[in-house]
Amino acid sequence: MLYSIAVFIISIFARLFFRIKISGVENIPVSGGVIIAANHLSYLDIPLLSYSLNRHANFVGKRQLFSIPVVGTMFRLLGGIAIDREKIDRAALREIMKKLDSGNLIVIYPEGTRSPNGILQPGRPGVGFIVRMSGKKVVPTAIQGTDKAMPSGSWLIRPHPVTIRFGKPLDFSVNLPKVEKQGADSRITQEIMDKIAALLEAG
Repeated sequence: MLYSIAVFIISIFARLFFRIKISGVENIPVSGGVIIAANHLSYLDIPLLSYSLNRHANFVGKRQLFSIPVVGTMFRLLGGIAIDREKIDRAALREIMKKLDSGNLIVIYPEGTRSPNGILQPGRPGVGFIVRMSGKKVVPTAIQGTDKAMPSGSWLIRPHPVTIRFGKPLDFSVNLPKVEKQGADSRITQEIMDKIAALLEAG
């Protein structure tokens, strides 16, 4: 209920201030565990992605976000999962796996942080590990415009068009038996990042 109310409020701002354009939402499986892997430009990515999805989502974010007034509250309402980026956060990983196994949709930003210049940063192998261990499909996702609407380091929101593009789902479970464990996480991550880059270039 609280999630729906939060998304409704976000929808008003999304249409009024950001003239948001969404494409490829039909690529998101309507049920079952699935991972949305998106580039990360701004704190606005979280609420605007939640508005764009056709399902309830759980967002993975750095632990520090949860202590920021308003942002932390919103993040909890949107099903946020706190993760400590300074170490292998086994508790957070277990929660992510549990959510995926229970048929939930998880949003991950493979770059691990917001891009400082709007350019796609290298992905971290953690997303590859989660994909390999869960065996769930991944929907590569490109976000454009949020860095102009709310730049990194600023809390001022400016009206600016935002585009969110969902790609075809990737199913690594088909090829996993053929891929040796060593280096598999990095290769899965790189393929996801290549798909995100292609979606960004298509915009």
